[in-house]
Amino acid sequence: MSGYAKINLLGMFLMPAIATLTGIVIFGPRVDTMVTVFSINVIPMLFGGLFSGLLLRGCRKYGGAGRAIALWPTLLPAIIGIVWYLSDALFPAEQDPGRVYIAGPQYLLAAAIATGLVAWVVCVIVRSQRSAA
Repeated sequence: MSGYAKINLLGMFLMPAIATLTGIVIFGPRVDTMVTVFSINVIPMLFGGLFSGLLLRGCRKYGGAGRAIALWPTLLPAIIGIVWYLSDALFPAEQDPGRVYIAGPQYLLAAAIATGLVAWVVCVIVRSQRSAA
């Protein structure tokens, strides 16, 4: 497994783990809540990880061109989610503090799909420039 694949896996599972830890801060240490928060947040990260994995696999054919770009679908939603959940844990909403844990994964899924498509286009451009040079 390459270093980029390890970063991909780290991004895929670090964001749901941090979401679970911040859920403990907000809701208390309830097992059902922790499992639910982790499960809901791992879904968008699996989509981003799949995009990144496929893009990383395609990078092997072109001498590794675009490997850092291939990590965008995993890392950008993970960073957004981590900042979002940590800010909600530090500054919780007075009314309905759990809304972030229901709405967040939907936005992260959209972000993973959008960054996956953008990363695919950018990787194609980088690879075509690399093969032309």
